[in-house]
Amino acid sequence: MNAEHYKKRAKHRLVVLSVIVCVAGAAIWYFAAYSSLSEVTLIGNSIEQFAAVEATKSFLAPPPLTATSTGVRKPFIEPTPLTEEGVIAQTNIQRENNGSLPPLAENQLLDDIATLRLEDMFANQYFAHVSPTGESALTVASDVGYSYLGLGENLALGDFSGDAGVVAAWMNSPGHRANILEKHYSEIGVAVGKGMFKGEDEWIAVQVFGRPASACPSVDPDLKTSIDVGQNTLNAMATELSNDDAAINATEQKYGPDYNQKVGAYNALVQQYNALTTQLKQEISQYNTQVNAFNACLAD
Repeated sequence: MNAEHYKKRAKHRLVVLSVIVCVAGAAIWYFAAYSSLSEVTLIGNSIEQFAAVEATKSFLAPPPLTATSTGVRKPFIEPTPLTEEGVIAQTNIQRENNGSLPPLAENQLLDDIATLRLEDMFANQYFAHVSPTGESALTVASDVGYSYLGLGENLALGDFSGDAGVVAAWMNSPGHRANILEKHYSEIGVAVGKGMFKGEDEWIAVQVFGRPASACPSVDPDLKTSIDVGQNTLNAMATELSNDDAAINATEQKYGPDYNQKVGAYNALVQQYNALTTQLKQEISQYNTQVNAFNACLAD
């Protein structure tokens, strides 16, 4: 091959190389001059409202029962003693005989509630579910630390001919019967005592029924707090993104370092926003699963 041939080949290669350099340079200039905005992912999920435990608590307290109101009081006869163990046993017999309901388990905290209620009635000479100063089984439950979904109280005053007699009298009263046969109750506390009540030597019996908070699966309050904080953060970030997007779109010169810096900051915030959105979706799904399980238990 002659020298002329090599010169032509060299010239051709130089032209090709120049084209490649120009194309590459143009590409580099384009990407350096213009950056695109990332897409914001919307959360697209709502938090199911949680029926707060306080709102689901129930308290059943029928009007207190006195022996004189039943016509079974026997004046001039020594009243038959009452016992905590006997009242619980007779209560569970009634549950078995009326629907084969499971027996109630004696709970020490419920015993404490019943005892404090009994002592308060003798000390302050009243016979009611609420004391003259506003105390009740509800306030005492809070004081002793008994967490519950449902609470009930039965009261009796006078001589009912022993444990079977007082439980039978309660069973003959619709409201008291409903407490004894409530299917959701699983625990019981009882206190009985004899003392001076308004000038007479009287027996008072207190039954306290409970459906403990542990009977239903709990809903994690920390998870709810995390969701609330996350949503507030997400809302603030959304506002910031909206303002940044408007500012970027209003920029006349959509190229160059300053523009790219704004776009880069926007896109970084979008990544944070989208990551938080993904986290919140997972937390919301977990939270709603817990809420559904809790509500299903309450309705059972």
